Amino acid sequence: MILQRLTEYYDRVADDAERSPLLPKLGYSLQKVSFCVVLNLDGSLQQFQSLLDASDKRPLPRRLLVPGQAKASGQGINPCFLWDNAAYLLGFRLGDADPLRTRRSFQAFRERHLSAEHDVGGAAFSAVCRFLDKWDAENAAGHDVELKGITGSFGVFRIAGDLQFVHDDPAVVAYWARSNQVDAEAPHGICLVTGNSAPIARLHEPKIKGVPGTQTAGALLVSFNESAYTSLGKSQSYNAPVSLEATFKYSSALNHLLSLENHRLQLGDTSIVFWTDRPTKFEAFVSDLLADATAIADNAPMEDRQRVEQIRLFFSQVRDGYAVRDAFDSERQTRFYVLGLSPNASRISVRFWTDTTVGEMVARLAQHLRDIALAGMREGDPPPMIRKIVAATGRAVVNENGRLKGYEMAAISPLLAGAISRAILTGGPYPQMLLGAMLGRIKADGVVSHVRVAAIKGCLVRNSRLQGNPKEVPVALDSNRTDSAYVTGRLFALLEKIQSDSARAEVNATIKDRYFSAASATPAIVFPRLLRLSQHHLAKMETGRRIFYEKLVGEVMAKLNAFPHFLTLENQGLFAIGYFHQRQDLFTSKKKEGDTE
Repeated sequence: MILQRLTEYYDRVADDAERSPLLPKLGYSLQKVSFCVVLNLDGSLQQFQSLLDASDKRPLPRRLLVPGQAKASGQGINPCFLWDNAAYLLGFRLGDADPLRTRRSFQAFRERHLSAEHDVGGAAFSAVCRFLDKWDAENAAGHDVELKGITGSFGVFRIAGDLQFVHDDPAVVAYWARSNQVDAEAPHGICLVTGNSAPIARLHEPKIKGVPGTQTAGALLVSFNESAYTSLGKSQSYNAPVSLEATFKYSSALNHLLSLENHRLQLGDTSIVFWTDRPTKFEAFVSDLLADATAIADNAPMEDRQRVEQIRLFFSQVRDGYAVRDAFDSERQTRFYVLGLSPNASRISVRFWTDTTVGEMVARLAQHLRDIALAGMREGDPPPMIRKIVAATGRAVVNENGRLKGYEMAAISPLLAGAISRAILTGGPYPQMLLGAMLGRIKADGVVSHVRVAAIKGCLVRNSRLQGNPKEVPVALDSNRTDSAYVTGRLFALLEKIQSDSARAEVNATIKDRYFSAASATPAIVFPRLLRLSQHHLAKMETGRRIFYEKLVGEVMAKLNAFPHFLTLENQGLFAIGYFHQRQDLFTSKKKEGDTE
């Protein structure tokens, strides 16, 4: 199913005149090219031309479609056709530690092209052969200054006055098509992707690049390399018969998706790609939705501002159920695919796969927003989506004033990141370890942030609903709720506020710093002590403020029959929600409280 959808995506992009140049053709690959050897028709050198794109802060090589595939590591001397690094093209290597190998590389490159001159024909290719025949690698030393600045990636050839590169010359293209015909000895079989009888691929190439954690040369999505996987005498990829053409298409399509910023998302070790079976508005900005990309600089272009406004409008609509009917009404039945990949040595593992429709995916995102809805979000901020929730499972970093700066990403569990993504994108239960991770971080660093509590609420609401025993958790403070876990959380927030308001100087450690973990796990042991301490804090207050807090504490205590001896993980989540709700309510109503003084 996955390979079929990727193959269809290749055909879709190949039929798009605007995007097809970014997609490799059969027998070709996209490579990073940083320089060009410009020749005269007699084979003499005219110049070395930089192909680096200087529009960015750091010059970047261009991606060009060239004959053949990427070099496999550890293959010895292996020259490419009409493109390669400077060691092969010119016998030059920056900071050369092995001059002998560099000379052998150039010699192999020269012999490959001279031996093909008769079969290729054409004036452009002959000019390259004359250059290689005459060129002495020692000549490169006279151009070392300009070569050092441009030979960081591969190089190609061009004839002076021509707009195209030599590898795009019609004679070369025709030769490459002839020389890359399917091997007549390749076994035929029924392709699992197309259902047609065709030559079967022994190896599924080109390799997949762009999944962090795999080898730099790339990794395979389908591979067999142990005798234990031999079945009915079929070894290697003959175990999973896929035609050479389908193998090339699905691999190239996946590489293409991984190279597009608006079609991929990186979370921990999980690389997520997504696409639709036809161009859609939803496909164009779904990566921004999932990555919380709604922050905008003051000097940002108008196009970026409009995109952010569209995303914010989507969030406001989808919570009320309007987005499916309005923004994406014409796209509701369009198929939408999500593929999660993770590295596994020289292979790539499929973490999750979703085949749905745009309408269903919008509905899942809407359900996520409703499940995590929580009061206290700053105006204009987007609701927590995948990246923000994943980040909040890391250790909180605060400034000298105790304000939250962000979260450390280094300690985030890769498995948790993938599980959160799968839950949001498939509509399944949130991982149980998410609830434990958020509560553990709150207890460890003391930061009860909006995103952490929203994730806790989402876990309680969605997971209980999917288990057939739905649990109602309010968005904002519910002063009538009598759950002991929720009420004790509210009470803890009140006792903390009483302590901070009674202090005449800055407190080194609040009761939250010292008792939050124990109070949320074993309330019956901790709260009697906290209530006694609160009497000392209340005694320091002015009469009006003391009466206000005593009345509020009494109202909350009236909801409790007794302090529970211990709280389960779910009830500890309710404790954190009650604490957060009460804190938000106290600060929201601060001005009204001042009127009583």
